[in-house]
Amino acid sequence: MRFSHELVVPEEGFPFKVFIFEGREGGYFREKHWHRSIEIFAVCRGSLKFYMEERAVPLSEDEFMIVNSNEVHAIDSPLPNETIVLQIPLKMFEDYFTGEQFIWFTHEPGRRDDRFMELLKELYRVYSEKKCGYDMKVKSIFYNIMYLLVKEYRMTDVEDEFVRKNKNLNRLSSITSYMKDNYTKEMSLEEVAGIFGYSATYLSRMFQKYAGITFKSYLQSIRLRYAIKDLDNGQYSVTEAALRNGFSGSKALARAFQKQYGMLPSEYVKKSGRKENRE
Repeated sequence: MRFSHELVVPEEGFPFKVFIFEGREGGYFREKHWHRSIEIFAVCRGSLKFYMEERAVPLSEDEFMIVNSNEVHAIDSPLPNETIVLQIPLKMFEDYFTGEQFIWFTHEPGRRDDRFMELLKELYRVYSEKKCGYDMKVKSIFYNIMYLLVKEYRMTDVEDEFVRKNKNLNRLSSITSYMKDNYTKEMSLEEVAGIFGYSATYLSRMFQKYAGITFKSYLQSIRLRYAIKDLDNGQYSVTEAALRNGFSGSKALARAFQKQYGMLPSEYVKKSGRKENRE
């Protein structure tokens, strides 16, 4: 069975990404997927339902869910809700790994933790308001959340079998992490396969089986995600955004952008209300 892989890119200047869940309007279902980052869903209003493996886990107001690295999950949002999502790169926990790039957090259904919820709400509020000195305040709140995660929710006694069960996705996650760290450079399937001790054929099959995407498409999705961040920033032209993020030029970015989003980069800039930097 194939599950899609979600690429998580932290906010610029912060070691995490925080936002309101895209299914806020209801009538939304996110198919089974996985990602390397730790993901926390905190329901402030309404409700959600998660599917972890084959287990349904409902969440109501003031409850939260911790989705572990490489944990396959689906999300059902039939009704309107307000849910804060916090995504934390796995490398932030490297001092607390209980196995090879492995850490696991508990997420008991219905568990309530008033302090944890308060911190998540405060993090989003301070980040959204962006008042003077907000970046320092946001990081302070974030590290308080990190402290509670490793102190109250981390499992320190994990069976070897449980670790092995996640090994294939963990291996692929190591590869996708390498790709995300080096996406601006020239990169081929053969080169990356050699670095991790695989044949190109085996690595290609690994991507198709566990990520449901080709190596080339995944690499392009990373480059596109960062190119969009550069365009949103407004400081770079389309050509500069292309060259900064691993594309050979503006035409290569335009082809990939058109295929992925159904519009050209210049149309995206115009639609978003920004002026393209042509310097």
